[in-house]
Amino acid sequence: MNGLRLILYILGLYFAFAAGSIYIRNQPSAPPSSRKRFPLPPATVLLLLAIGIPSVLQFFFPALLSALERDYERFLQGDWWRLISPLFVQDGGVAGTVFNLIGLALVGSVAERIWNRRLLFIVFFTGGILAEIVGFLWQPIGAGNSVGNFSLAASIAVACLTRSAPKPVRILAILALGADAILLGLQDIHGAAAIFGGILALLMSRFWKERKRVLPHDG
Repeated sequence: MNGLRLILYILGLYFAFAAGSIYIRNQPSAPPSSRKRFPLPPATVLLLLAIGIPSVLQFFFPALLSALERDYERFLQGDWWRLISPLFVQDGGVAGTVFNLIGLALVGSVAERIWNRRLLFIVFFTGGILAEIVGFLWQPIGAGNSVGNFSLAASIAVACLTRSAPKPVRILAILALGADAILLGLQDIHGAAAIFGGILALLMSRFWKERKRVLPHDG
C-alpha cells in the first residue's frame, strides 16, 4: 500500500462517514441519543463478528488465509468460495486488519441507519463480491473486507447527495466520491467497489423516494 493510495482510502472512507454522521444527527426525526453518541447497531456488530473472528484466527492458523483468499487460478480450478471468502480474512497484516475492522465499524454504523439492516448486507456483499470479480483481473491474489467497506461508504455519500443534506455534508460526500474516482482510475478494486455501492445507492434512493410518495407517513 503506497502513500497515495492510503490517503485515498482514508478520504474515501472517512469523508463518507463524516458526511453520513452529520446528515443523521441533523435529521429532525433522529432521537436525542443518536445526536450525542454513535453506538454500533446490531447488523454492523454481527458483520464485525463474522469478519473479525476469522481475521484474528488467521494469525494463529496461517493456512486459513491461503484457503480463503482471492486466488484466480484456484478459483478457475473449482474453489468457487473464493468469490466471497476473501471478505472474511485479511492480507494486510495486523495494521491492515485493524484498519479494515475500524472502517467497517464506522461506515457500517452509518449505512445501517441511513438504509436498514437488510440493505446494509446487500450493499456490503453485492459491492464486495462484484469487486472480487474485478479483482480477478486487477489483483488476482488478495483478501480483506475493505472492498465491502468502500461499497458501504459510497452508498452513504450518494445517499447524502440524493437527499436534502446541508452543503457541508454534500461537500464531504463529493470529496469521498472524488477519492473513489481516482482509485478507479488507478485500477484499484476499492474504486470499483465504490462504483457498485454508488449504483446500488442510486437504485435504493429511487425506491426510497417512491416509497415516500406511497407511504408519506412512514419514517
